[in-house]
Amino acid sequence: MSHGGAVWLAVHEHLHRSAGPAHHRPSSVASSCSPHGRGVEPRRRLDALDDNFVAQCFHCTRRCLSFLTDYVTARMMKDVFGPSNDAASVEAMILATLCFYAQGFLPRKITDMLELDQTAANYAVNVISKVLADMVPDFITFPGGYNDRMGVAHGFKNISGIPNVVGLLGCLHVRVSPPAAEERRFLNTLGYHSVMVQLISDVDGNILSVEQCCPGATMEQSVWKSSNIYLEFSRLQHGQTWVVGNSGLSKSRYVLTPVDCTQMKNSAARRFNAAHSQILNSTQHVFGCLKTRFRCLHNLGSVQAHDLEPVARIITACCVLHNICKKFSVPLPGELVLEPVHPVPEAGERGAGKNPLYYMEETREDMIEMCFGNAGVQDGQGEKERHKHNGVHK
Repeated sequence: MSHGGAVWLAVHEHLHRSAGPAHHRPSSVASSCSPHGRGVEPRRRLDALDDNFVAQCFHCTRRCLSFLTDYVTARMMKDVFGPSNDAASVEAMILATLCFYAQGFLPRKITDMLELDQTAANYAVNVISKVLADMVPDFITFPGGYNDRMGVAHGFKNISGIPNVVGLLGCLHVRVSPPAAEERRFLNTLGYHSVMVQLISDVDGNILSVEQCCPGATMEQSVWKSSNIYLEFSRLQHGQTWVVGNSGLSKSRYVLTPVDCTQMKNSAARRFNAAHSQILNSTQHVFGCLKTRFRCLHNLGSVQAHDLEPVARIITACCVLHNICKKFSVPLPGELVLEPVHPVPEAGERGAGKNPLYYMEETREDMIEMCFGNAGVQDGQGEKERHKHNGVHK
């Protein structure tokens, strides 16, 4: 994750500063700490759960779950404009929400254990999802400085030979039930109704950017061109770098796509396409990890075409939690199931005619010849062998 050390130090400092000593907490918390209202620390619900239950119910480790409950509680208790909550009720809301994300529904035994009725549980998921989605700047960061960009690019170069790549671009599809009048807008290329969210990830599977929740039939090129991260690239905020994307984005600026088979001129282009495919397939791994850990992403139920914010918050919250789980080395709850690849629309559907970004095609061709021509391949193979020998190349 970009800026990992600095971000996490800042997060922990913010957590401790926000929580403060017990005697500085709101009176509502102190009164809930003991039946006599004498400010004795309450026993957290999490403390009463054994490790196996925590892993099975929340798909998390105790250490990670403790961090999450402390951090989210500190943020909510600090929000003087938010609803009045004590620490015990906030913890119950957090645990209910995390259980919903992990299981895809809220079991009755969990809501009973947390002393929440169905209305309170639904409210908890809405509120905590918003809090977690608002934590994006703390836990999902695109490499901003030169050294950070080159650090990410070095990882991609090591495994593929492609230089100056700072992210893998893809759209995660989550099944939904749209209004009958809007079904066509949500029907994706795999034949089911979905919303799609644009993600960019690094070579290690950390999410670097999440935005643009749209109906599943939306063209990926349109999603990219209307995104904030595209605007940053167009302002040259990320230097002379690329993100890797599929052939459906072939007319998109700053996206490195494979060479079309009709334009294949030499073996260098074939080698480039093989390397491109190798790293692009990593997006399916990231999507698979998300849906394996957070079963709610298999189906988010009914949506309204004019208001995708509720589902967007849940998906974004899961992306935040994905990065946190990776930071705490939380294992997946089961065998990883890769997300199926969505077919790319035919060239005619993407728009016929000469690519208006022909100058970028020339830049790509120069890079391919330099890195995947005979001399480039020999240099690249030597570098990969060195990294393999050092235990870096996977």
